[in-house]
Amino acid sequence: MPTTLDLPPLIATPDGSGLSLVALTPRDLPLVGGWLARPHIGRWWGPPEAALAEIAESLSAATVFPYLMADAIGRRFGYLQIYHANPDPFWAAFPLPVETYGVDLFIGDQALTGRGLGARILGLVADFLFGQPGVARVQIDPEPGNRAAIRSYEKAGLRASGVIETPAGAAL
Repeated sequence: MPTTLDLPPLIATPDGSGLSLVALTPRDLPLVGGWLARPHIGRWWGPPEAALAEIAESLSAATVFPYLMADAIGRRFGYLQIYHANPDPFWAAFPLPVETYGVDLFIGDQALTGRGLGARILGLVADFLFGQPGVARVQIDPEPGNRAAIRSYEKAGLRASGVIETPAGAAL
């Protein structure tokens, strides 16, 4: 039976000088909702109201861990969630190694995209997760047409293993 990690409210670079993840709270939902309404995010995350409702629901979920991305001075600039994929019905049809964790993210301000922030945050998350006992795999499942995200993920060291059909449609 897979186990779920007890993730901390803050995940930061070891020396505390770089990017970090800060646990999402209910008071952060209006900020996330505003980001979801932006075209560069809504294109991939769907209707803002539905996406925000799912994110709000994740605040009480046992297997989803929502965070805000923050820069070195604490400014919030994006959303990231870590989820335990093994018990998630979305992934039930896929042969995942036990202790597979997934990541979903977006950068809220389009002016901050293309600067390597996504790759750096993913590096932080992957290092953190692989440092936890038993974590076997970290995955992300972008839509195949989301080339900017895929480039960022490749810069973070993730590699594509092919296109799959998920309950939400095609994913890489």
